[in-house]
Amino acid sequence: MTKKIFILTGPVHTGKTTRLMHWAASQKNIDGIFQPVIDEKRFIYHIASRSLKMLEVPPNATDENVIKIGTYRFSKDVFIWAQNVLLNSLDKSLDWLIIDEIGPLEFDGNGLEPIITKIFEENEKFSGKILCVVRDSMLEKFVEQYGLKGRFEMFEFPL
Repeated sequence: MTKKIFILTGPVHTGKTTRLMHWAASQKNIDGIFQPVIDEKRFIYHIASRSLKMLEVPPNATDENVIKIGTYRFSKDVFIWAQNVLLNSLDKSLDWLIIDEIGPLEFDGNGLEPIITKIFEENEKFSGKILCVVRDSMLEKFVEQYGLKGRFEMFEFPL
């Protein structure tokens, strides 16, 4: 039987990350990343080490270390750090691996790629469950991009 990928979805700016962070705070044996927005800037937060790094870069940052999408400018170095965090999590015996969030950058091979593809390819070897955050408007593209048709389950917060 194929292990399913769990997906938390919803519209943009509806509190998916915030609710997930509250849920995760009560869990044991989890790792992964969140991408919270703090003071209107996006960060990446590593769950296990409780490390927080600013993902958005200022407009005056040099373009050589920047990934641009729309009006957003993100640090390539912080994405590389996050990829390493996720890659290292694959070797741990976890209950949950959280990946917040997968979207247009990853669909274009940037952001958290190629690690997302590797995680899905090695899902059967991973001891825990994988939970991905995906905007509802991108859910169909996400499932198609990663070949997850019939291999995912929607995540519902326990009551």
